[in-house]
Amino acid sequence: MAVSAACAWAATAALAVYVPARAEVQRALDALVAGGAPGVTAVIHGPHGVERYSAGSANLHSGAPISPLDSGRIGSTTKMFTATVVLQLVGEGRLSLGDSIEKWLPGLVPGGDRITVRELLNHTSGLTDYCNVAPATMCDAGVPDMARRWTQRQLVAIGAGAPPLFLPGQSWSYTNTGYVLLGMIVERVTGHTLAAEYTRSILQPLGLRHTEFPVTTAMPRPHSNGYDVMAAGSWPLDVTATSPTIAWGAGAMVATVGDLDAFTRALLEGRLVTPSLLHQMEAAAPGSLAGLKGVGVGGTYGLGLIHFTWAYACGVWGHTGDFPGYHTLAASTGDGRRSAAMSITSDALPTAGALAQLVATRVLGCRMRFGPIGARGS
Repeated sequence: MAVSAACAWAATAALAVYVPARAEVQRALDALVAGGAPGVTAVIHGPHGVERYSAGSANLHSGAPISPLDSGRIGSTTKMFTATVVLQLVGEGRLSLGDSIEKWLPGLVPGGDRITVRELLNHTSGLTDYCNVAPATMCDAGVPDMARRWTQRQLVAIGAGAPPLFLPGQSWSYTNTGYVLLGMIVERVTGHTLAAEYTRSILQPLGLRHTEFPVTTAMPRPHSNGYDVMAAGSWPLDVTATSPTIAWGAGAMVATVGDLDAFTRALLEGRLVTPSLLHQMEAAAPGSLAGLKGVGVGGTYGLGLIHFTWAYACGVWGHTGDFPGYHTLAASTGDGRRSAAMSITSDALPTAGALAQLVATRVLGCRMRFGPIGARGS
């Protein structure tokens, strides 16, 4: 849900100057499973064609092996989809980045007349993340009411009801509240559900048949179960049935790594939004570099896209995702020709960074800066 640190890096002076072999990437997946991850899958689309990797189990109870064809919860990589729909509406002239919350959702957010769509997209709204309002455990794995069905207004009421962190546009702070509001604005502008707009604008045009926006805890088949490996007592705790309504437009989508990779590549290729709007999606929000470093991600934040700074010799954009029991990463070069997506069915593990580095070097084919993996984020 928040920016995942399970697959993130901070910049250091160390340089990778080689491209790892497929066997080395596979060994990294195997090592991650040996280190405690129930399962991990990855898809690489690059100079060596399309490569698919997997290690571990999709279900620890049955012992079924995990597969890149399994669906999993993608957490905050959902924000790329939500931002894309918003930017498409801007391109159609039905919405403006300068529109206020108040224009589309009157009376919902205190001070909403001073917060713009752009500020919701790039996390400069000043709105508090509802996941960080007591009880903060409402967004964590293993809470007693993890199957509770939340409404969008309930989530917004928690975040917007807390004191704002700063005046709109004056600083940067990652907030799921803003992306729930963006989904509500999409519904108000179009008169359709957010799920219908995802389908109309992205899923159908790209032929993504294994991507869904669920409103119940049910998962499509086949899918990989998600686990809380940090849970006390019974280990590991199966948290697959966490309600996606806790994230909605901020992180509720379910997809295969193949679909996630195809979407990210299409977005960066310019097949979903105009070149000028894509440029705005990529542009860094003031203060986002420091903000992302604070949660362990080396990069800057634009309009629903992270520009990863660990790839200093080539432009790489995408997003990380964190949902109870799942961590994801999707990344692509700026021309969409090289891309990768990976999913880990567990909480953050220290060894995840090594795998992410290998995947990145194999797909990107450019000089990289690598550093330690950061602390957990949401």
